[in-house]
Parts: sequence; structure tokens; C-alpha cells
Amino acid sequence: MTQPVHQLALLRGLTGDTQLSYAELVAETHEALGFGKLHKRREKVSRWETQAIPPDHNTQLAIAHIHQVPEEEVLRLGWPLWLHLGRAATARAARPRARPQAAGAGRERERPAIHLARPQLSVTGPALGSLVRELALSAGEPLAGETAATSAGPPPQHSGGQRISPETVSLIEDRSDTLYAMVSSLDPVALHRVARAEYGLTTTLLAENRYDQATAGRLLLVASRIAHLCGLISKGLGEDSRAERYYLAAVRAAARARSPLAVSVCLADLAWTHADAGDPRDVLALVEAARAITPRQPPRLAVVLHSREARAHAQLGQIIASARALDHRTGILVTGRPDDDGEPYSNVDEAWLSVAAGRAWLDAGQPKRALEYFGPLLADRTGPPADGQPPLLVARDLLAVIDAQLALRDVDAAVHSARRAVALFDRTPPGLMGQYRRKFVAQADAPAVRDLIGFLAETSAA
Repeated sequence: MTQPVHQLALLRGLTGDTQLSYAELVAETHEALGFGKLHKRREKVSRWETQAIPPDHNTQLAIAHIHQVPEEEVLRLGWPLWLHLGRAATARAARPRARPQAAGAGRERERPAIHLARPQLSVTGPALGSLVRELALSAGEPLAGETAATSAGPPPQHSGGQRISPETVSLIEDRSDTLYAMVSSLDPVALHRVARAEYGLTTTLLAENRYDQATAGRLLLVASRIAHLCGLISKGLGEDSRAERYYLAAVRAAARARSPLAVSVCLADLAWTHADAGDPRDVLALVEAARAITPRQPPRLAVVLHSREARAHAQLGQIIASARALDHRTGILVTGRPDDDGEPYSNVDEAWLSVAAGRAWLDAGQPKRALEYFGPLLADRTGPPADGQPPLLVARDLLAVIDAQLALRDVDAAVHSARRAVALFDRTPPGLMGQYRRKFVAQADAPAVRDLIGFLAETSAA
């Protein structure tokens, strides 16, 4: 009779992978799920298949993702018994789709990114459902029938290294606050480079040093916050696939820190990436999870979740449900009592609400109505938009304005919006520049568009 552990060799063989290529697949999936780097060694796969050394828990979850095994079955059955549930025939499709960018989000090397018309996200559908269930378990007390041992705890401590003091953590927390304050004033490419280095420092402190439980929680929250910042910047830069990886890393760190509010904020912004990718059912799953993890949301978080939900319903053609979600936001900021001490989404105001509603109406196929809500982005047609948002996010929102204007065949207005977006930067980020160029592919013969393309080329080379 075949020993259970040999099932991994069978699954690997049926996908057509060698031990080396399977090690690469597992490593890529491991990073795409936000677990960090994993060495791509054939010897590891050989040891897993001969039961010499089983893979650690996160690596098992990566393997389970490849073979479409729910995480709860991994926890229930344990290694290697859950392998019998694996589905080898579709494993190749589970390979993370953003392979050219598969390096770890926190420590990736400088290289050109692959730009796609729609972001290719790595955790979707059933895999996203497994992630949500894991987060629900990790962010709070163990669920009924579970033990504390199955829930994510503080990271394993390195046997050597320095002992991290509370004063050191305070310094790192202050630095993360400073980085967030620079979003509106510093070149986004430079800020991303600094934030990425800060994220690498924080994760290294977690992995290679000693600390008590309270310090571990604070370090994990800093790691989550900086990863979230990297995701926000990446989103504004037009690097949606990279932004997703940062948000995954952020939400996992927040869950390990047992911070439900931080988890829900990260899920809300992860929903943003899925809304832009056209994955409305994933958006609804993320919104539902955020509400379940933080039942009493601060007002601005509640507003953001309603806005994400409205876009999802609009993409599904559920116009009444979308309008109802928009209506639910009405009065929240007025009747709610914001916590001035660290409430998330401090940039959410009436102008933000209006633009978010415009995005929902655009998703619903009503560009004329969307433009009525995009007023804060169009109030000053000769200068920067008057909505008070960071330039990086304004430029991102103007992409939606252009979509609405082109849908109404107002090419001149769309060209004007593109020029205003470029004027927000001394040098427009390449990823964002690529997104603007792609908006006008179908109108390439129009004189105004030809002038715009030349202008964009000059701006990019400046």
C-alpha cells in the first residue's frame, strides 16, 4: 500500500513538475500568499516526499493553495494526510499569475515591472476564501473547536541576536508615522524605496532577534503598517499586482499581532485591488470578512467598506444593491464619533465620498452620472483637483475620470484630464504613465491624442 506521504510525489508528477520546478512553484506561491521568501531547493521537495522533514505550516498552506485544498482541512487532518484531497489536474493553473514580479514584496530587487491592462492578482476565488477563514481565526480568540495552538501566534524567535527594547520599537513606530506623513509631499518612487527598506528592517528585526510578547505585537503592527503603506504607494504607482502582495503581507502581520481593526483596514484596501481587477465576488467576501472581524467599525472604515461593496454590486449589475450601499454611507461621518487618536482613513471626507460614488456609477455602466460625482476632481479645470487627496491618489482617480469621458466620446476632455494628472508630478511614475497611455489606444489617430502621446514621452524622458 502506498504510504500517505508519497501522495505529494504523485501530485507533483501529475502536474509535470520536476522536484526543482516544483520547489520554484511552491516558493513563488509562498511569496504570493504573503509568507515571505522560501529557498527554491530540490532537496526540500525530496525530503517532503520521503518524510524525512515535513514542510512548515506556511509552506503547507502554499502547497494546499496549489492543489486547491481548504486550509481547514490542512488543520484538521495534518501532514501528510490532507494531501489525498489535492487536485493535481488543475494545480498548474494555481501558479501565481504575476510571475515576472514574484520576488518578495519587501525585498524585491530593482527591475522593470510588467504592466497589464488589468491587474493580475495571485489570491482569488477559493484561495481567497481560505485566506479569509485563516484571518478570522488568527485575528481574535480561537474559534469553537479550535485550540490556541492552531491559531497564529507571535513569530518564532531567533536563538541569537539582540533583545529588542520597547524604546527601539517606539523609534520604529515614529519612523513609520513619518513615512505616512510624506505621502503627499515626497516623490512616490523615492518614498516607496525608503518604505520598502524600512519594511525589510522591521521584518529582519522580527526574524533575527529576541523580544517579549508585547514587543512582538508592536513590531508586527509596525510591519503591517509599513507593508500597507508600500501597498498604497504601489497602487498609486500603477503596480497593482505588487500592491496586492504588500496588502497580503500587511494583513497577515496584523492578524499575527491580534489587531482586528488593522486586519479589517488591510482587507478593505485588498478589496480595492480586487474591485479594480473586476473581481466583485472577491470584493464582497473581503468586505464581509472585515465587518465580521471588526463588528463595530470606526465611521470612516464603515464608509470605505460600504463604498467597496457598492462597486462590487455595480460590477455584478446589481444597481439597486449598489445604490443602497451608497445610501448607507450617508450621514455616517456626521452621526459617527471619529476617534481622533489614530482612526484609519483620515483622508475620507465628503469629496472622497463623492469620487467613490462616481467609481461605483462608472462600474455600473453610467459614465454620465459618474462624472456628476467626479466633481471634486474636475472643480478646477486648469490646476490640481481640489479634493485635498495626495497627488498619487488623485492621479489614480483621474484614470476613472478618463474612462468616463472616453465612454461619452469626449476625447478632448479625456486628454485634458491626462495632462492634469501628469502635471501633478515632476516626473510621472512609469507604471502610472503606462496606464494613461493604454487609455488612449483606441483613439490613437485623433490629433489631440497624438499630441498627448508625444507630451507623455517628453515627460517620461525628462
